[in-house]
Amino acid sequence: MTSGHDDLVLWYPEPAAEWVAALPIGNGRLGAMVFGGVATERLQLNDDTLWSGGPRDWDVPRAREVLPEIRRLIMAGDYRAADELCKQTQGPYNQSYQPLGDVLLDFDASEPAEEYRRALDLRTAVASTTFRIGNATIQREVFASAPDQVIVVRLSADQPGALSFTARLGTPHPHSVEPLGVNGLAL
Repeated sequence: MTSGHDDLVLWYPEPAAEWVAALPIGNGRLGAMVFGGVATERLQLNDDTLWSGGPRDWDVPRAREVLPEIRRLIMAGDYRAADELCKQTQGPYNQSYQPLGDVLLDFDASEPAEEYRRALDLRTAVASTTFRIGNATIQREVFASAPDQVIVVRLSADQPGALSFTARLGTPHPHSVEPLGVNGLAL
């Protein structure tokens, strides 16, 4: 007999090959899709404030004026005319939501991984990836904290020296990075 806890865990025996198979974590503002790769862990990041375009006035004064006519057309069953009138009230081109970018963690995976498991615990909202390489069990846990407004990645291994990685950032957005003084970067 089980406690029912296992019913609330999504788990997979291999890393996600594409975005739709990655595990989502988030706090309402920040989010990440966790791919669970062995040699490279990919966290595709989102921030709810990142949209295409720029600031603009979204007010469409005519919308208030034509709303009664749109309602009348709908009630009369003239959906085509109501739709055309609605289009006149939609304002300028709407902005598109954009991904923030990727955090990529590159690990030494010179040996094949065994006992692989990628999971999302729906009770705790923690995405985990666990596997063995050689004699070491490697575990990665990812979660989002709402009070702290961060996404946390916890890496652990049961053998000393079994955990080494290089972190890098990727983004689909055109960008440049330049040194700014001794301790800064200009993005």
